[in-house]
Amino acid sequence: MFRFIHTSDWHLGQNFYGYDRSAEQRDFLQQLAAIVAEQRPDALLVSGDVYHTPSPSNSAVSLYVKSMLDIHEACPEMAIIVIAGNHDSAARLESDSLLWRLAGVTVLGGIARNGDGTADLDRHLVRVGDKGIVAAVPFGYAANFPHIAGNTATRDQRQQAYFQALLDRAAELNPDGLPVALMAHLAVSGSNITGHDSTVLMDSVALNELGTGYDYAALGHIHHPQQLSQQARYCGTPLAVSFDEQCEHAVSLVEIATHGTTPVVSRHAIRNIRPLHTIPPTVPADFDSVMEQLQGISEEDAYVRLNVLVDGHLPHDAQTRAAQLLAEKHCRYCCIKRTLPATARPQGSTMSLEQLSSKSPQDVANQYFADKTGNPMSDLQRELFNEALQQVLNGVRS
Repeated sequence: MFRFIHTSDWHLGQNFYGYDRSAEQRDFLQQLAAIVAEQRPDALLVSGDVYHTPSPSNSAVSLYVKSMLDIHEACPEMAIIVIAGNHDSAARLESDSLLWRLAGVTVLGGIARNGDGTADLDRHLVRVGDKGIVAAVPFGYAANFPHIAGNTATRDQRQQAYFQALLDRAAELNPDGLPVALMAHLAVSGSNITGHDSTVLMDSVALNELGTGYDYAALGHIHHPQQLSQQARYCGTPLAVSFDEQCEHAVSLVEIATHGTTPVVSRHAIRNIRPLHTIPPTVPADFDSVMEQLQGISEEDAYVRLNVLVDGHLPHDAQTRAAQLLAEKHCRYCCIKRTLPATARPQGSTMSLEQLSSKSPQDVANQYFADKTGNPMSDLQRELFNEALQQVLNGVRS
């Protein structure tokens, strides 16, 4: 039995509308240490985006170091494996990896290469005692994956070839048939990206491009928790990074009985001591109505975004009034989300150049499709568009 905790996308050091989130993040990491102490898993897999920026503050780094040591002390025999995400600096994260080994922590910032530039696959395979093998792949752009010795894959096939070669190598080093976990930080096409900008799928891959031979894929990058298949999962963010991440936040405990069996996944919820609220939560209302709803807020110490229907102009002192009212209730005012009435929203045929430049290709395509058909694009249509867009972008890069 291979038992491990799957977590990702901590985004330590995030500055949220000018507010410091270290207290919330410290509390999450203490909760994680408590879960580790209770469950005593064989491994902890951190699937990227440890930090919110490539150059984290000293306080964010200190929080990470202290918390990792606390987690190690909670279960000293547990292996900890960390990969870099797209928000992390690969070099910075990996710079002290040799020192981290003293605490049972394996850190992989970039994709390792041999002296001749080919892939060093063994560097990315971590054996967890007699429990399992972890194939750990940090974030990398598809065209930048190294060649596999003896493999003739073209530039746009390197990523897929790399994943399969890594899993094949794991099989070679696994005569005992231990469970195999794959770690990766990337976007899988067709994922639920609620809370993200649609551009997150511009460099997406199909799930089958991750290869075969793993029992569980511990994925990071997409913040909405979801099961992509019986073997592949996004655990989601432990703390919401944006107001639109309205879902249960947790870490995943994974148990794999033997190689080739279906993993059993259970979720351990993470409490946020300072939650994110949108008022009203779904349907926008006029400013005065929203202010009346703010009067009824009873929960203290929360971040608040106003969801306002704007037909004309907001009062000139709208921001000040909202901030003052929320300060009296010991809440943190963040911003006003403005929504125009349906009759006032710009249509695709009248979109200005400025409006067009602010939108992603996916947004433009979806609006054009809606204008022509009266319906939004389906999940399959969006996936096909993303695949076509990616082929075009790959052609431009090459």
